[in-house]
Amino acid sequence: MRTIQQSTQSQKSSTSLLDTQTDSGPPYSGPASKPILDSVKFPSDMNRLNMSELKQLAHELRWEVIEAVSKTGGHFSSSLGVIELTTALHYVFDMPEDDIIWDVAHQCYPHKMLTGRRDRFPTLRQLNGMSGFCKRKESEYDSFGAGHSSTSISAAQGMSVAKSTLNKRKNNCIAVIGDGAITGGMAYEAMNNAGYLSSRMIVVLNDNGQVSLPTGTQSAGGVKPASQLSAYTSNLLVSKPFQDFRDFAKSFNRLLPENVQDVNKRIDEYARGVVTGGTLFEELGFFYVGPIDGHDLENMVPILEKLRDSDSNKPVLLHIKTNKGQGYAPALAASDRMHGVGKFDIATGIQQKGKAAAPSFTSIFANSLIDAATEDRAVVGITAAMPGGTGMDIFGRRFPKRTFDVGIAEQHAVTFAAGMACEGLKPFCCIYSTFMQRGYDQVVHDVAIQNLPVRMILDRAGVVGNDGPTHHGCYDLAYLGCIPNLTIMSPSDEIELRNMVATCAGFDDGPTVLRYPRGVGYGAEKLQNLFGYDLEDGEIPTKGEFIVRI
Repeated sequence: MRTIQQSTQSQKSSTSLLDTQTDSGPPYSGPASKPILDSVKFPSDMNRLNMSELKQLAHELRWEVIEAVSKTGGHFSSSLGVIELTTALHYVFDMPEDDIIWDVAHQCYPHKMLTGRRDRFPTLRQLNGMSGFCKRKESEYDSFGAGHSSTSISAAQGMSVAKSTLNKRKNNCIAVIGDGAITGGMAYEAMNNAGYLSSRMIVVLNDNGQVSLPTGTQSAGGVKPASQLSAYTSNLLVSKPFQDFRDFAKSFNRLLPENVQDVNKRIDEYARGVVTGGTLFEELGFFYVGPIDGHDLENMVPILEKLRDSDSNKPVLLHIKTNKGQGYAPALAASDRMHGVGKFDIATGIQQKGKAAAPSFTSIFANSLIDAATEDRAVVGITAAMPGGTGMDIFGRRFPKRTFDVGIAEQHAVTFAAGMACEGLKPFCCIYSTFMQRGYDQVVHDVAIQNLPVRMILDRAGVVGNDGPTHHGCYDLAYLGCIPNLTIMSPSDEIELRNMVATCAGFDDGPTVLRYPRGVGYGAEKLQNLFGYDLEDGEIPTKGEFIVRI
């Protein structure tokens, strides 16, 4: 257990990093050496550090992430946004006895570097190498495996209840969830239950305004983040400046036993909710703290220490504001914040991408859907926070009012599509194969049983490569093939894909599923030479044809 003594002067001089950037321009480069990071193999090695050294550790850690990912590729900017948070959490809490759960865990690279795996980063997301997500069998410091979204609060609550039931000496369970992951309904189910059971836990809401991939895609909701909660938390920042340690200390008495609090508690609670908007979380039974600057270690550390040392069993929601891609200008300037990258040049941020021999299946689908929507005004597209990965960003540029991003909410997406189909629209519900698992009951109960003509588009069907087992689309044929009324299609090439999109658009007798892999098509030459296609003028048809079902 570590504690840093904070002087009043240091609190006053603490500055927000949210609007600052140390990089003045390319070429970008990091420190020549990393002496403090070199001395930290496990979190216990951080015990001796003072605040100045802790800040230097965060600086070195950020550049270690930049340098490591530039050589392998992987999820990138999410990790840069939680460098200070990761440093503070591992400084204040005692893993593995304490539990920290990362949601969805693509931001776990700095966590892995501080927990004995820094030397394994050359193997990141490779065969027999280190996973790009948290994985329990990889390290005792990975409290809970992840890769899909919105699971952390449920897992943290389960761990907290177990620790309490087993009378364990310490009970510190921390769920770190982003403003994208918290759009998933499971997060609210867990918060509702945590407040009801008064489960001792800390939920850190990492609010970076990046809900979808990429955020800013044109859709029926505009270009703002696909979440009313994101707008809500943004309003907290408008109505109230960042909360510092002194502000937190004034309201900390609300975590004390009720018999030592007076009637002013209720007055303060209501006034605080009116001023900051924290009432949403507090009505769910949480003690709300925030918003605070998630890049300000001098502020975060003492707040986390107070929450750690509290005897209260009331769940806490700590709301922090961060920048996805913090500390690396090319990431902050990119439309997707360099969320997922290949190998890149650190000096410029330019990625090493080879020229594809043919268009991707995703882009072929998106352009075929545009063709269908051009001919039929009833055609609409739905995505669950993955417009870039499903081609809905392409479709949205052409038909923004017919593009619907529902956030990370696959269950809602499927039933939303079912409701549209009831009224005569032709919804194309575009969800990765692995993520459609999350909406399985809705596929059965709301679509198939009612035989509604919902078009379910499953990108990333089959093995997807580097993201590993949480993202492989290996199960859809098994879990969908047993459901009545479904017509399932799987193209072997890009011509069949175009034809199947046209078939889905024209088929109104029941629900359809179109599954296709990650990757690119064959191109005209291979289609003719390997598959015997007779292509007019040697070119692939730009439009698909309706296939009569036999």
